[in-house]
Amino acid sequence: MAQLHEIDESECWDLLKSHSVSRVAWAGSDGPVVLPLNYVVHDGALWLRTSAHSTLSQEVDDAPVAILVDEFDAETQVGWSVQVRGTAQMHYKEESVPDEVQKLRTWAAGARPLWISVTPTALNGRRLAED
Repeated sequence: MAQLHEIDESECWDLLKSHSVSRVAWAGSDGPVVLPLNYVVHDGALWLRTSAHSTLSQEVDDAPVAILVDEFDAETQVGWSVQVRGTAQMHYKEESVPDEVQKLRTWAAGARPLWISVTPTALNGRRLAED
């Protein structure tokens, strides 16, 4: 039977940096919303891109969000998850986005001119592992 273990903050950041797809959650106007989005980690924050007409861009500016990044092996039933909670900040001008972050490419086609940064107010992780 696998055991649940807390992951320290340093390893949480390492895991976040090693992946590029997350699930972003917020309290939308019609109730809870969760969407998969590409992201990049830079300087203690997670950065996302979105379109100007997306629900995300209309509902999360200066609002609390949660971001989940995880990996799980269904066969062995082991894995990990890292949750980031913070306030989303919209960046409307590309010059306000660090050069390293501008390299983020989204999987979905179409223009994604808006950037969102989330600096964690809470960061925690858990690992499900065989002992």
